[in-house]
Amino acid sequence: MAPEPLTAERIYRRLKADILDGVFPPGSQLIVQNAAETYGVSISPVRDGAHRLVGERLLGLNVGGGFTIPQLDAQVLRDLYVWHGYLVRHALKANSPVAGEPGPISILERSGPHHPKDIRDATAALFGRIGSRPGNQVHLHAVLAAGELLSVARLHEPSVVKNVEEELLAIWNLTRSGQNAALRDAIWAYHRRRIRRASAIAHRISAVPPSSDTAGRS
Repeated sequence: MAPEPLTAERIYRRLKADILDGVFPPGSQLIVQNAAETYGVSISPVRDGAHRLVGERLLGLNVGGGFTIPQLDAQVLRDLYVWHGYLVRHALKANSPVAGEPGPISILERSGPHHPKDIRDATAALFGRIGSRPGNQVHLHAVLAAGELLSVARLHEPSVVKNVEEELLAIWNLTRSGQNAALRDAIWAYHRRRIRRASAIAHRISAVPPSSDTAGRS
């Protein structure tokens, strides 16, 4: 029997949030039974949510069954940063103005330091704004999806890359100012710094132990 739609959607969102927050460490197994017990539901909505997340590349399928959180080694991170950078810089070819409220980006304008999750969310919002410039929903979805694959890495970037908050705020100010040439240079520098430090970021991801309340940890 298929799970109730509301329960299935809630568990999908909970499971996705836990993956993006690194509750399930990259490279680990997702134990569906353990996750179901933690979430207080049956196995069905967890399995259904996991299959949706396979389609989003946030989970992988094991050959013998079950699910794995994709590994984030140095080469994977380099490839993701290059891909994300290409998508964002391509969006800059559209000269559409930035509109609407800054939302999570506004936290960058407050004195820090901020929690890594706040910086992660501000980063996603910032590049989502830039990715929306062409007015192409498919392109925007690609920018956001690439950002989600980098979510755990972004939580560790501040411990490896200096002045992350100042860097993001500078990109945001250039985005609002319409200085496209300077913005393009700043975004290229943003990705280049992370590509060069991919090994250190990957090491941080693997070295920092998961929280004690990790659901489904093997």
